[in-house]
Amino acid sequence: MLFQNKIAKVSGWCYLLTALTSVLLLVSCVPTTLNSTSLTPVQASDGYTEIKEIEEKLSITSEPVTAEMLIEKSRAFIKAHPKYRQVGEVYHILGTTLVQFDRTEEGIEILEELIRYYPLATSVEPSLLTLGLAYDKASMHDKADVIYEKLVNTPKYSSGESAKTARQLLQTDKSDRKGALEGLTDESGRTNFVGQAALDFQVTDLNGEPLSLEKFKGQVVLLDFWATWCGPCIAEMPNVKRTYQRYKNQKFQIIGISLDRGETPLKNYIEKEGIMWPNYYDSSRQVSNMYQVRSIPSTFLIDGNGIIRKTNLRGSALESAVAQLVQENMAR
Repeated sequence: MLFQNKIAKVSGWCYLLTALTSVLLLVSCVPTTLNSTSLTPVQASDGYTEIKEIEEKLSITSEPVTAEMLIEKSRAFIKAHPKYRQVGEVYHILGTTLVQFDRTEEGIEILEELIRYYPLATSVEPSLLTLGLAYDKASMHDKADVIYEKLVNTPKYSSGESAKTARQLLQTDKSDRKGALEGLTDESGRTNFVGQAALDFQVTDLNGEPLSLEKFKGQVVLLDFWATWCGPCIAEMPNVKRTYQRYKNQKFQIIGISLDRGETPLKNYIEKEGIMWPNYYDSSRQVSNMYQVRSIPSTFLIDGNGIIRKTNLRGSALESAVAQLVQENMAR
């Protein structure tokens, strides 16, 4: 009886082992969800290549259907390959496409995610500019300014093309920033005024007095295009005031040409800061168009003979140049 019980137990264990073996064999023959959805590095590379090809096609056709395909492929790629070496570029492609096709909020979300989770990606620099433009497009100009200032003030970005564009945008009236670059013009296309006779104008300053370059003939004149809404202009103002105070009694004069949106903020600022040199509110852009001014601050330093000697001086470079021309002028 004892022997039969042992046989029954052994038979039971054998049956259990056989059943477990069958289950394991069955499981090994059925692919798991993970195995069916994950891609090898080669397949990831193929997916990236496909996205680049669709991006190139979109740049030629601008078809919404192609854009939708690119958006769908990019989202799937990012989800499947968050550690792929070029995932940052795919983020940039996706965010830019969304903004371009008026899905601005979605684009902002994607670009913010890229900058937050992949701060060292090479695509962050152009993505910062795209994000700033997206903020402008959504009328979130203060957020856009933070992004543009980051591009301008961060050493690894400050010498790049994105920072150059950011500087122009910071010098543009916020009400004119619509999230596009078409309104910006490369300063390299502007006439090089250095060495040429300054163009004269006949206008009336804020005090109702006639204002022209002829009025200050024989003096060194700084023609300063600026506005109270222009952050860089306001930041430079202490240096301009200091230069004026130092040389105002040595045949040196400043003429301010304001591109403000109205006279009231201009007059209030001038009174608050105690600015003593004449200013003209260029509401019709008469003088700024003469000098092809496309961004501010923009300055023209004119010698005693009426010749433009320097342009766009800031900081210590302004005072140094004024000192040199004043000395030349006094020695004549």
